[in-house]
Amino acid sequence: FQAYSLVDREVGYCQGSAFIVGLLLMQMPEEEAFCVFVRLMQEYRLRELFKPSMAELGLCIYQFEYMLQEQLPELNIHFRSQSFLTSMYASSWFLTLFLTTFPLPVATRVFDIFMYEGLEIVFRVGMALLQFNQAELIQLDMEGMSQFFQKVIPHQFDSCPDKLILKAYQVKYNPKKMKRLEKEYAAIKNKEMEEQIEIKVSFPSITDASDAASRLIPSPILPPQRLRTENRLLKQRIETLEK
Repeated sequence: FQAYSLVDREVGYCQGSAFIVGLLLMQMPEEEAFCVFVRLMQEYRLRELFKPSMAELGLCIYQFEYMLQEQLPELNIHFRSQSFLTSMYASSWFLTLFLTTFPLPVATRVFDIFMYEGLEIVFRVGMALLQFNQAELIQLDMEGMSQFFQKVIPHQFDSCPDKLILKAYQVKYNPKKMKRLEKEYAAIKNKEMEEQIEIKVSFPSITDASDAASRLIPSPILPPQRLRTENRLLKQRIETLEK
């Protein structure tokens, strides 16, 4: 992944990529792993996921939240009441393709399907996990849910990965709706950008001061969303190494 970060400086280094590269290196020589990783980045949406802005991750979270609201409304209400944000548990699912969630025998099953079908399997498996654990999660507060996602969910399918895959393919997934949500999300982001431009035009002194301050800060600096995500992934990486 260090070699790729030199080739693609716009993306640079992201914690999530280390887990994917690590899996590839376990299966093939270094040169082949590099070629496969480049292909995954360019053709499987991973490059967009790993960009510093993480706009593609934002889109995936937006789409996943819609599925949650539509298919598990009670759980969605409970998450909101506890301020348990989707990004808190699902970001690593998309960025590491469950490699930091499940033991390798289960994670590689998901990864194999990802190689064939793309990110759809991440949505399916994620929703299957929530469906399977809805009754327990609704009884927990934020801290309890965080512990449940970290300690319980990763080992529920250790002895039966097929059960997880079967449940994943029972999840309703509508590609047309996902495309519509993609357009909705793009429109929301465009509107936010237009509002920011309008603020700059209306209050130039404030934005000039902000720009001047930003120039005083050493670069490159990652956006707050990426920093938070990187911190969560780093914590998961440490926990994985400690196992």
